[in-house]
Order: sequence, then structure tokens, then C-alpha cells
Amino acid sequence: MKKLIILTIFLWVYNVEAQTKAITDEGKEVVLFENETWKFVNESDAKTLETITTNETAFSKDKSATFLLKSKKVDAGIYFDPKTWKTTSLLKSPFVEYTFINPENDGLIGMFVSESIEIPTLKNLKDLQVSLIEKRADYFKLKESEYRTVNGLKVLYMRYIANTKGMDFEYQGYFYITESGYCSALTYSQQKNFKKLKPKMDAFINGLVKVEKSAAKDTVEVYQAPPKPMPASPKKKN
Repeated sequence: MKKLIILTIFLWVYNVEAQTKAITDEGKEVVLFENETWKFVNESDAKTLETITTNETAFSKDKSATFLLKSKKVDAGIYFDPKTWKTTSLLKSPFVEYTFINPENDGLIGMFVSESIEIPTLKNLKDLQVSLIEKRADYFKLKESEYRTVNGLKVLYMRYIANTKGMDFEYQGYFYITESGYCSALTYSQQKNFKKLKPKMDAFINGLVKVEKSAAKDTVEVYQAPPKPMPASPKKKN
């Protein structure tokens, strides 16, 4: 399980060696997999790529999300449920401030990503993210993108599928522009498990909040689940 976590995180952050690609007679790029199947490199509908809908629902953090981690780069942070998630130090990246795994070992990954660069609008941020994902993944399909209000913040929600080295992963997350950059609460799993794990994923990304960024001197400890209580010692009979 630990190897899978390291691999999936690695695939998200870095542009690893790609699968074999080819061009069809119509000039469209396809990726060829080892099992002799293929997919178009980008199967996103043109309208989906261009359009951002608006969801009028007001989203808020889950009651179980009681543990707050603040960003050290931007004025934002994330609340999460310490019974469902624990932070891990498996990944060191200048963009990923916190990485989360599920103690049940179901292959669910969460991230808090931030970058101190100026992004004018959420539409610009979407275009940037799509461009970066297309470069990293062998296959990419944007399923939906919409504006949402989460804990009083206007954010961009994106859900998409990406395949790298023959493995399909489905992602969803919020992207938020701050005064000093942007951040994202992102979570993903193997595509076959996405529907089952989506409630946990929804609760995670809904923990995104605006807060004062953490002071440079602050330290963040890797969260560990508390040990199970020791059984009571048997009473001695008189």
C-alpha cells in the first residue's frame, strides 16, 4: 500500500516517462497501452473545456473536520477529520504543502497545494491547471468544472480523469485565488473506486477555508492516529 501511495503522488507531481503515442489519419493524438488498447490523449468535450457552470449551493465544512492546518504561503488552510485522514511525509515538494492518506488503506489521497504566483481569475487558473495536467498525463478527460461558494469563498471546482503509465485516477478539488497566490484542496483515487470514496473526498475538499497564513516559525507535526486504549488489567480475586 505504501508503494502505491508513493507512486500515485509521484505521478501527480512529476511528468514521468510517457506511454507510446501515435497520430491517427485524422491528425488526432492517441496513447497506446501495453494491453494493446488505446485512447485519445485528450477526450474532453470542447464545451466542457471552455465552459464553467455555476453551482448555487452553499458548501461548508463537515462537522467532523475539526483539525486545522494553515498554509505557510497563502492566506488559506484546510480543516480535516483526523479520524478519516492523517498527514504523511512521503512526499517533499515545493508545491504540495500537506499530503494526506486514509488510515483504512483504501488508496485515497488528499493534498493541500499552494503557489505564490499571481493569477488574475479562476478561469485563468483553470486554463493553467488543464495545461499542466495535459503535460503530465498520457490521457486526460475533464468531466466538469464549476464555480462554487465554499465556506464563504468563491472557488473553482474541477473533476477529471488522468491516466499515467496505464493507471486511471479520478480527481476532484477546489482551486482558490488568495491575495498572495493560489491554493487547492485536491483529492483522488483509482477511478474504479471513485464513486465509493466520493463522500470522504467531498468532506475533505469542503474543509478549505480562508485564514491567516502560518508564521514561518510555526512547525507542523505529522498527525498520527492515537493508539488504541490498553485493555484494563484483570482484578485479582481475594
